[in-house]
Amino acid sequence: MKNVLFLGLGSIGQRHYRNLKRIDKKINFFCIREKSISPQLNNNLQVVKKKFYPKTMGIREINWSQIESFKIDTAFITNPTSLHVKTAIRLSKYNLNLYIEKPLSNNLNKVHLLNKIIKKKKIKCEIGFQTRYDDLLIKLKDIIKSKKYGEVVKCNINHCHYLPYHHKYENYKTSYASNKSLGGGVLLCFSHEIDYANYLFGKPKKIIPISINSKRFLDIDVESSVKFSLEYHSNIISTFDLDFIKKKKTRNCQIQFEHEYVEWDLNKNILFIGDKKIHKGKINKRNDLFIKSIKKVKFSFSKNKNSLNTFENAFINLKTIIKIKKSLINKKIINLH
Repeated sequence: MKNVLFLGLGSIGQRHYRNLKRIDKKINFFCIREKSISPQLNNNLQVVKKKFYPKTMGIREINWSQIESFKIDTAFITNPTSLHVKTAIRLSKYNLNLYIEKPLSNNLNKVHLLNKIIKKKKIKCEIGFQTRYDDLLIKLKDIIKSKKYGEVVKCNINHCHYLPYHHKYENYKTSYASNKSLGGGVLLCFSHEIDYANYLFGKPKKIIPISINSKRFLDIDVESSVKFSLEYHSNIISTFDLDFIKKKKTRNCQIQFEHEYVEWDLNKNILFIGDKKIHKGKINKRNDLFIKSIKKVKFSFSKNKNSLNTFENAFINLKTIIKIKKSLINKKIINLH
């Protein structure tokens, strides 16, 4: 990873840029920009300057025709979700390593084509589901696998974050999270939850709809809260509550085993066994997890190693989300293959 190109320098693009620069000062940075409206942010999403200027940050702005001449080897696709696949297909002709921010897309248009291209050209590709690198998630998976507390009886996964508080530096109504055309909605924005559940339990086999809130409480054109259950091939059932409306910030994974209750609090970074705080995670600040994941990405690209966040896993995640939404809208159970 010597010459890195950014497509999109909003909050997540800037974060990856800062982290890459921190872990390897020898990297040369480039960008292609269609819009330049983002403010300059820090790791806490606070505005440092009203506008982000690549040149002053050590990023050279180029156009598509200059990709080969600058010997770009890796591209970070961090533009709006709806543009991910289109951008990745266009970049695939240059045989670059691809890092695509999650989720993979907001629909399945040309995703199959991109999958074929990646396999045919053997392009190294990683999707930005950094939660898979959390040491407490890995610990939780070990507990499930060991059957230390018996079989999993049931699971509840909750992620509630009031949308106007999400990115306080911007008008939430114009953000990608609020707009269908950009790939918004609580299902796509909180796709980490569905992804890490797949990591814990395997592929889901059935979707059981409970409720969807598409009313415009927040004056947005996407779903603002959903509740549903997924049944996995392991016969475990997990119920999800994903919410843009609740003002109390909540993010946890609650698992009832045969002989014990275990809860992972992602906001506090603590794993509880029963009523006791047993494990404190190694991730002290939110950005630490991003740094850990980027280090893993850098290693997998340089050593040609498989990563946790494969294109295939992201493809399964996207197909599941699209069917979840269909199930919720039609109020029908959907069996997955």
